[in-house]
Amino acid sequence: MVGLVFPQSGKVYIEGKNLSKFSQKQMLDFHKNCGFVFQNAALISNLSIYENLSLYYNYHTNMKEKEIYEIANYYLKQFNFDNDLSLRPASLSIGEKMIVNIVRAISHDPDYLFFDNPFASLDITNQRKVKKLIFEMKEKDKTVVVVTNDSKTLFEIADKIAILEEGVIIERGSKDEIVNTKNPRVKEILSS
Repeated sequence: MVGLVFPQSGKVYIEGKNLSKFSQKQMLDFHKNCGFVFQNAALISNLSIYENLSLYYNYHTNMKEKEIYEIANYYLKQFNFDNDLSLRPASLSIGEKMIVNIVRAISHDPDYLFFDNPFASLDITNQRKVKKLIFEMKEKDKTVVVVTNDSKTLFEIADKIAILEEGVIIERGSKDEIVNTKNPRVKEILSS
């Protein structure tokens, strides 16, 4: 969907432009304006927590370390994360890794956010905080795409929904359209 892997069929349009036709520079510019929250956190194991959080800034800005630290710390405090940022990701629980992953994705205020099952490794309190963040991003007119297998959460945060099965969209629409679907397989998926 974001040009990391291209679709075998169909097209993806970003602001009216076919993503598969982007030049290398257009793709890089698009990716700079994206935040990615990976299901497995995808932190770089031989970098410190701080170095993972500062990757975007070190590659794409001339910000000073103090400024980067303040931005990262601002978001980390929202999750009551107070670990030593000089530690490696291996010292963190999976939930803490996910928090670092989320902060890394959102801290540069991208226009496009992609969350791959962000709630699975978080406790209830941090799940609520992520939902609140998603609502705040949507209020700022950010595009937020969330992949989840939690239908309750899906209906809390989504404006538009696509139901996937084996890599194929079997139903898509507004919350109301999905709730009122006649498709028995969609009803089964949502009830499980």
